[in-house]
This record gives sequence, C-alpha cells and structure tokens, in this order.
Amino acid sequence: MNQIKYIKGDATSPQAKGTKIICHICNDIGAWGKGFVLAISKRWSEPEADYRKWHQSKNDFYLGNVRFIQVEEELYVANMIGQRDIKTSHKIPPIPYEAVR
Repeated sequence: MNQIKYIKGDATSPQAKGTKIICHICNDIGAWGKGFVLAISKRWSEPEADYRKWHQSKNDFYLGNVRFIQVEEELYVANMIGQRDIKTSHKIPPIPYEAVR
C-alpha cells in the first residue's frame, strides 16, 4: 500500500505532476460561501457556478454524488455533496460518512 505524503502549501495549487483533483465537501442545500470554497472561488469561477447550477437543476443533487469541474489543463475540482445542511448539532455530525464513502 502507498503511503500518504503530506505537502504544506496552498491547497488550490497542488504540487504534483499529472492530473490532479482538489476534492472538497459541499452541503446539500445549495449554500456556498464559507470555508474552503472561498479560496476555490477566488481562484476559479467555474466550480461555484457549476455547483449553483447543479443545485437549481435538482438533477442528482443529493448526498453521495460528485461533479468534476475542469479548471486548468490537468486540474479538476470535485464538488462532493457530503454534508447535510449547514446547521451543526451535538448529536448528529453534519458530514454523514456514508455519503462521503
């Protein structure tokens, strides 16, 4: 099994050769505007635009689904619907691990 190599730096600028995917978890209510998505939106407009269009279409926009948006020649952003709502609860984690799996 390969080992994970940790690299410190800007997550929106992966330092590897070949095709790269920036994976991040999105909520299932169409809200975009806090956390890591701000860094994504600052760098590229396509991931947010695709997420909002996807949410409005209601086509397959539910927990466990993912969309890959090409932002550069060998770089994609994966919008993964893996968080239920945006509210926090002490009893229920906002990210159901089944959806991310």
